[in-house]
Amino acid sequence: MSNPLEPLMADIIARIERGVPPWRQPWVGGGDPTSPLRSDGQAFTGSNAWLLAFAGAARGFASPYWFTFRQALTISAPVTKGEKGSPAILYKTRVVDGREVAEPEDGAGGDEARVLRYLRGYTVFNAEQLTDCPEQYLRAPKVDPAAREAARNAVLDAIPAVIELGGGSAFYQRDRDIIRLPPPEAFRSVDDFLATKAHEQLHWSGAEHRLNRTFGRRFGDQAYAFEELVAEIGAAALGLRIGLRPQLLDDHAAYLAHWAKILKDRPSALLEASGHAQRAVDHLIAYSQAGSQAVAQAA
Repeated sequence: MSNPLEPLMADIIARIERGVPPWRQPWVGGGDPTSPLRSDGQAFTGSNAWLLAFAGAARGFASPYWFTFRQALTISAPVTKGEKGSPAILYKTRVVDGREVAEPEDGAGGDEARVLRYLRGYTVFNAEQLTDCPEQYLRAPKVDPAAREAARNAVLDAIPAVIELGGGSAFYQRDRDIIRLPPPEAFRSVDDFLATKAHEQLHWSGAEHRLNRTFGRRFGDQAYAFEELVAEIGAAALGLRIGLRPQLLDDHAAYLAHWAKILKDRPSALLEASGHAQRAVDHLIAYSQAGSQAVAQAA
């Protein structure tokens, strides 16, 4: 049986080879990062967060709300004839005794014995693709810029990473467990500085005594490129939560060939990276309970 997400994976690989990873492209035009929302207003997480953010931006949708075909019928707003849906991902768990339950979208579960995990694709439609859709779903919820900025700072400032400012490069130094960043004035904007800081904090989360991600430690090898993929997707996912556009890093191009090869050899690596990225985002946000609440209120 072929993977139902195979066409989507082929498109993602093609975009990476052209130098436009989909978790970055949505904000090139200057739009404000916003988490895609389910029909009940809850935010998508894991792979679906950036997949649907990308789909919405690429197709010019202003609404962050997404519905399955049946969910659209429940609000008396059927999918408009001829509209093409966007793919989303559902993880399932099959237990030996025959019970079957839905898994989190990011696949972030343990590896308990006698449990089989698998995924399937399903289709969702943006609110703008529905007929007579209620107005409340057609625009993003209003955001107080001051509240969003406060939430952003509450989350990033609460992360207890040691940061040293200076030099011309940004990196996480694993042996010293510190982050090195150029001073804020070296960046084009405050947002660029904060996005780069967030990217390195994603790397910081992977230390052995935190989330213990040890894919690779040598710059340029394929295992290290997978860690960079986790940080890339994680920074984009965190940006969706706190309204921060990803920063296009100077060494970004160096990883494109690695990422394309990894995904061609093992397409499931993208979903694995998304799962690790979601756990990293949750880990970072958890350092500030006040920050977590502020994100929910400002989103």
